[in-house]
Amino acid sequence: MIGNLFSVAELEPLRLREALADLLGLAVRAVDVADADGDQEVRDWDAPVLCSYRRLPPGDLALELDVYIEDKAAGDLTEPGLALGLAVRTRSSVLYPSELLLPSDYWVAVPDGRSVRCRLEAVDDEESAYRVDAVEEPVDDLPRARAEVLPEILDHEVIETPVSDAFLSTCPKGRTGDIEGQVRYNLWVWERLARRLQTDWAPSGRYREDMFRRDLQARDALARLMSEAVGEQAYALRFAVDQVDELVKEFTEEVERGDAVRWWQSRIPRRVPW
Repeated sequence: MIGNLFSVAELEPLRLREALADLLGLAVRAVDVADADGDQEVRDWDAPVLCSYRRLPPGDLALELDVYIEDKAAGDLTEPGLALGLAVRTRSSVLYPSELLLPSDYWVAVPDGRSVRCRLEAVDDEESAYRVDAVEEPVDDLPRARAEVLPEILDHEVIETPVSDAFLSTCPKGRTGDIEGQVRYNLWVWERLARRLQTDWAPSGRYREDMFRRDLQARDALARLMSEAVGEQAYALRFAVDQVDELVKEFTEEVERGDAVRWWQSRIPRRVPW
């Protein structure tokens, strides 16, 4: 297996060797740790574990770690397990990339055993300095990172939208600025909110108030788009929106709002997750 990691602390080579050896149940001599920019001739390339580290410019992260472990030595170990095992043994948080195709999306393996999502940003592309801009839960050795629910992660969560899928399968694919494109986007956003409400904010159990307000604006847009649609498309769109509306009504409660002029603007979730 191969692990591409970052450590918050500047770990000494011996400490890395001992941590990797302990994690994998190997002798320390079975682990080769070396500076990637140093002399490579003296390395034990036959070792079952090879770890190359690179010191980073000043920032929130100290080392970039490339770890190669032979399959026999790795067993069932995964990259998240490797990061968490190193974090626990070195008492330094260790970052590893997430499963999402977002270059800024990483997990922080914390020494206390948690895994916390974070947003990683490059401070200087040429020097490869990094800043952890935000974390979803506080992390002791990343004190400058804001603790917040990351909106880009919520937008990439997989949520089934069967009503939108059925309607959109019959519609032409337009650009975002076209009416077709606006319908596709706003109906999809509206149903994603409905499914979150229906499942008590699954899959993560979290949401943000600003994103909830954004989703209500998608329903505003649908009201306008339904008035502009004609013919069979108008009927199909109305039918699809009505189905999603019923879900939203079922899993929200009405509140008094003097400035609300549309029904969805005067409803709140049964459980507010922010």
